[in-house]
Amino acid sequence: MRPVAGHVRKPSCRCRGSSMVEFAIGSGVLIAVFAGTLQFGYTFVQYNRLETAVAQGARYASVIPYDSPNASPSSAFLTAVKNMVLYGSPTQGASPVVSGLVPGNVNLNVTFVKGVPGTMTVSIAGYKVDALFGSSALTGKPIATYPYQGVWAPL
Repeated sequence: MRPVAGHVRKPSCRCRGSSMVEFAIGSGVLIAVFAGTLQFGYTFVQYNRLETAVAQGARYASVIPYDSPNASPSSAFLTAVKNMVLYGSPTQGASPVVSGLVPGNVNLNVTFVKGVPGTMTVSIAGYKVDALFGSSALTGKPIATYPYQGVWAPL
């Protein structure tokens, strides 16, 4: 049978509602994909902020005078480095660069070479990035190491 001009053929009763079912299935999959992408993106941005903060802290530790005769830094040195990681400044700021980051999460490791400071390593431990559907624990990462370039002035 040839279609008549201007005549629209109606679908049979068996096809009615199938587009709604297809939309429901397809939109469910798309929402899951978008939510996963959002979660990954948020975690990636937080990790990038932490990585930048750790690198700034290690760089700062590598250029300021080291005031301790051994591998254990003085409390003033350690506080200044932790503040640099937390707030982007050697003095305490109003809010941390990454929410939920506390001084206990920041580690500083000083290695000595032939009796003088050789490298400054800053890392994050015990921090969790809380995202929409879960959290990611960061232990020992991010990490940054810089060779010591400052003046060694032991007490």
